[in-house]
Amino acid sequence: MSDEDFRSTMNGFYHIESQTIEGDETIFYFTLLPDFCAYKGHFPGNPVAPGVCSIQMIKACAERMTGKQLFLGYIAQCRFSAILTPETMPQLRLHMNLSETDDLIHVKAIVCNNSKAYIEFKGEFKPL
Repeated sequence: MSDEDFRSTMNGFYHIESQTIEGDETIFYFTLLPDFCAYKGHFPGNPVAPGVCSIQMIKACAERMTGKQLFLGYIAQCRFSAILTPETMPQLRLHMNLSETDDLIHVKAIVCNNSKAYIEFKGEFKPL
């Protein structure tokens, strides 16, 4: 699968409704799209957002913030603390903080709603 085909496929996973900046933090308000192709196999009749797709979404939001294409170089932490599903929790927030050092972009991100954190991520990306 080419990079372009992959990006096209990922476009069906989520939709960013809006983006705000509060201090050093950027907040993305997004909706999981129930017709995403991966849900047919993950899992039939009980769709669960694949972890790799959620990490790709974090990467895409970091790219949107920096205006650069990024490569995921290192994951220091990636905790999936609750199941993401488009049926029970379609609307979520992604809180993201970025810092740049020595050609690396350090990312801290939390995917949550008003009452629960679903994903906690800390990692490093390299600009391409």
